[in-house]
Amino acid sequence: MKKKNRMILIICVIVAVIAIAAAALYYFVFRNSSGGDANNVAYVDSVSMLAGLGSGTGVQNRFSGVVESQETTKVEKSADKTIKEIFVSAGDEVAAGAPLFEYDTEDTALKLEQERINLESIQNDITGYYNQIAELQKEKNKASADEQLNYTMQIQTAQTNAKRAEYNKRAKEAEIETLENDLTNATVTSPMDGIIQEVNENTTYDNMGNPKPFMTIMASGEYRVKGKVNEQNVWNLSEGQPVIIRSRTDENMTWTGTISKIDTSNTYASTDSSGSVTYIGGSGEGGQTSTSYAFYVTPDSSSDFMLGQHVFIELDNGQENAKEGLWISAMYLELEDNDAYAWVAGANNRLERRHLTLGDYDSGMDEYQILDGLTAEDYIAFPGNLLHEGMECVLNDGTHTNSSQDTDSMDLNGIDGMDGSDLGAGDMLPSDDGMITDDGAAVDDGMITDDGAAVDDGMITDDSAAVDDGMITDDSAAVDDGIITDDGSVTNDSSMMDDGPMAATQAE
Repeated sequence: MKKKNRMILIICVIVAVIAIAAAALYYFVFRNSSGGDANNVAYVDSVSMLAGLGSGTGVQNRFSGVVESQETTKVEKSADKTIKEIFVSAGDEVAAGAPLFEYDTEDTALKLEQERINLESIQNDITGYYNQIAELQKEKNKASADEQLNYTMQIQTAQTNAKRAEYNKRAKEAEIETLENDLTNATVTSPMDGIIQEVNENTTYDNMGNPKPFMTIMASGEYRVKGKVNEQNVWNLSEGQPVIIRSRTDENMTWTGTISKIDTSNTYASTDSSGSVTYIGGSGEGGQTSTSYAFYVTPDSSSDFMLGQHVFIELDNGQENAKEGLWISAMYLELEDNDAYAWVAGANNRLERRHLTLGDYDSGMDEYQILDGLTAEDYIAFPGNLLHEGMECVLNDGTHTNSSQDTDSMDLNGIDGMDGSDLGAGDMLPSDDGMITDDGAAVDDGMITDDGAAVDDGMITDDSAAVDDGMITDDSAAVDDGIITDDGSVTNDSSMMDDGPMAATQAE
């Protein structure tokens, strides 16, 4: 009888060890690998964000811009002249012909007087050379044949000197004319009506190392908008594209226009966000340098524009036309014959392929109206061959869709949304539905408890008493408390309890 009981006890212990090992293997290997393997997760986006609910813009790239004049004129100063007086400063309005600055002409006047004296001297030399030629010609006519060659050479020398002097005279006259113009035009005037944008009294340089102009004047009248786009997004723009210009201070104040020029020949480095596209849920990668380019928009109307006003620019895809219901871009849907599907973060934070009922189609925006199957609170993944049902869902910012813990570690205040406003944590994630607990404990259909103990549907208790060290100890480990039943053959009595080690001699 004891031998039979011993065999049953050994079997129970072996079963317990195997069950605990299997549970531990599942918990530490399979469960952890499924949660940490980047290849087994699906990144999902908020339907509310994709549909543009609240902002009215949907998924739209926005670029920063500033209102400026259609024409900008650069006024340079002469490098070899000295400025006597500057009559304007940045921000001044000027009319065409208004004085901008004046050169110091004292040295110019003295030099002009000296050059006039030099010109008179050259003219006297020329007169002397021609008188000499005439005199030599007379003497040559009276000279003998032997002296003819000598007179000929003297006449040719005088003619050469006269021509050289005439050349010097013309050069001197040109110098005098320049000096006279300098005196006459000592005061530089504005070539057009406009506003003085900048005055650089000392030599300054732009971001490319080129010297800036002495003055810059922006023409009055018609405006244009100068935008900035980074190297990742410049290829999404093209000349002739319609755009919407949106006020930064009033979301409802908009203008329409057309991209007139994309200047990819001039680049500059920018570490701020002024030249970058503003994305939902992101504020740019601080500290990283990105090459930016300027592009220009001609507005259909410049009414209510202010020179220097900062605005947003977005491509006009018809987003201003209000539509009722929930509309999603077709690129997030899988269309099969007459059916439509979307990959949705479903129950237990797992991916599911859900059937949708579609309504109208907007060909301009390439969007479908969703009648049934999706709500604004859902999260969907971009379709791909690697997706399959049951994958864990993670937001594109790296957080679980249903985890409140993830939002605790994110400071969403201050992150710019599509409309430039700050996003709070509540704008990004749904409330915790209990599937992923706030303390990170895994709840897996009751098989793994919150403290990590292995529970095999009630078969094995949470203790580590089963230790197979070659000896069966009697420290209450082998206690048949009714957990294992053998059709009634093993009962809950003290017959299984020994007072000491079970040696082979005792078994006999």
